[in-house]
Amino acid sequence: MKTAPAQPTPHKTLKIPSLPAVILRLNDLVRDPHVGVIEVGEELAKDPDLSTRVLRIANGATFGLKSSVLDPVHAASILGLERLAPIILQAGTKNLFGKDKKKIEGDLEAHWRHSILVAQIARDLGRSCTNPDLMAPEELYTCGLLHDMGKAVFWDNKPDKYRRCCATAKESGRELLAVESEIMGANHAQVGAKVVLAWGLPRNLAQAIVFHHDAWKVAKAIPTAVLIALADRLAHAVETNDLESMPNLASRRDFHFLGFSKSGLLSVATTALAGWSEIEV
Repeated sequence: MKTAPAQPTPHKTLKIPSLPAVILRLNDLVRDPHVGVIEVGEELAKDPDLSTRVLRIANGATFGLKSSVLDPVHAASILGLERLAPIILQAGTKNLFGKDKKKIEGDLEAHWRHSILVAQIARDLGRSCTNPDLMAPEELYTCGLLHDMGKAVFWDNKPDKYRRCCATAKESGRELLAVESEIMGANHAQVGAKVVLAWGLPRNLAQAIVFHHDAWKVAKAIPTAVLIALADRLAHAVETNDLESMPNLASRRDFHFLGFSKSGLLSVATTALAGWSEIEV
């Protein structure tokens, strides 16, 4: 009896855009301990379009610089390579999705604003946490920025199908991840982790992203997933101006495990609320 050829699972047919060569080159330079800030700034300056986007992000409210940075070398010198790296990634990845697709402009804008807010909250929470196994604050920013990257892939590849997926989850009250798995063939956390690995970014980023909706399952091995999950919850509360729920978004277990206080949480929430309207993509 003849059997039909195996069909590829839907998530394997999704196209993941490649990082531009300039981003890959800058990532390599930033990680090289023998390369200094001036060399990175000069390399960045070779790409005027990317430089312009980096400077716009660096001078925005998210990074809170006391004075504006005026050129790539100045930006690298003032920010330092640890802070510059996620800005380069943010500037270089936004335009990879939704090219010539006007109908998803609003969806992708909402995606990026949420992602930048989660990045900011994750970084600020990380600065006040005492758990020594968490990523460094600027790495937490990158993790927050990329935590929902699977959604951008879904919007870019199958916008109508993904809009139906989101509507089904909302109308039924079911978890989005479960509905994504049924309709899209994978959930956005799984696809987001694949993006991170495809881009050659550190494996620990992919691990935190794939588990950020089930963080306590892997808390001991991947504590950053717990922080990203909390940052995600807090971001949703900020976006909906849900002031009432904010003090209760972190459990005693969160506070104890991550090593921070309720006053620290509220301080981060206050900063996020003040900066939310200023986030641009």
